[in-house]
Amino acid sequence: MMVLSVQQEMKLLDFLSTHTNYSKKKIKSLFKFHAITLENGKVLNFDDMVKKGEKIVISTEKKETKIGNIDIVYEDDYYLVVDKPCGMLTVSTDKERNRTLYHFVREYANNKNKKEKIFIVHRLDRETSGLVLFVKDEKLKQKLQEDWENVALTREYTAVASGILEPKEGRLVHYLKENRQHKVYVSPTNDNGKKAITNYQVLSEDKNSLLSLSLMTGRKNQIRVQLSYLGHPLIGDSKYGGCKAKRLYLHANKLVIYDPITKKKITFISKVPKDFKQMLSI
Repeated sequence: MMVLSVQQEMKLLDFLSTHTNYSKKKIKSLFKFHAITLENGKVLNFDDMVKKGEKIVISTEKKETKIGNIDIVYEDDYYLVVDKPCGMLTVSTDKERNRTLYHFVREYANNKNKKEKIFIVHRLDRETSGLVLFVKDEKLKQKLQEDWENVALTREYTAVASGILEPKEGRLVHYLKENRQHKVYVSPTNDNGKKAITNYQVLSEDKNSLLSLSLMTGRKNQIRVQLSYLGHPLIGDSKYGGCKAKRLYLHANKLVIYDPITKKKITFISKVPKDFKQMLSI
């Protein structure tokens, strides 16, 4: 879904016209499928007045909700945001070229319009699930990637870490390096490592901890390596010392970007898998 904040009172139709990239046809289809609501779930009509401070939630049309087993979170003329399943590569490697997120999304776009191109803006680890952003314009892709650290205003993850963390919230700052086996590790000193900053908060706990984490930098395996270094590896993260589980318990659940087209913030949200809380007492 996409969430937009109202800055001044106006008609909803005018708001959507100025704060999204939607065509008139797209806007009409959203109203048809009751896909535009307030944050409390109230369905809105095109002639409704929206007030300053209200949150407008835009959901994907019912007829375009999945690409195979991949959920479409949001789509318009410029952006396509999907929910990557755990265990799927984002892009191809020498060993796997077809069963990748990019392959399925490109196939979906081409089936709709053979002339439409699709470009990936960022990646997630194979074992991590959650939000991945694609765009349909190469210049837009370049703008986003060239300034991704500033364009990506919020990159929020939910995870289950081993044990009980103290303190219950804080900021992790480490310098990361990578060895010849392509495994990332924390360097005790700033020995030409890449600075990694992650904010965390404990949401709930039992034997293990449910965490909300926000990336201030985007280093390879950043969250996994930092928590492992603290002695609290993620559940299911066998690469970095976590116990065995059916999956890696790390999910990218919120992405806020600055849209260079509308000059506005866009928020994308993915629901955290239900079984995350079940892992707290294992």
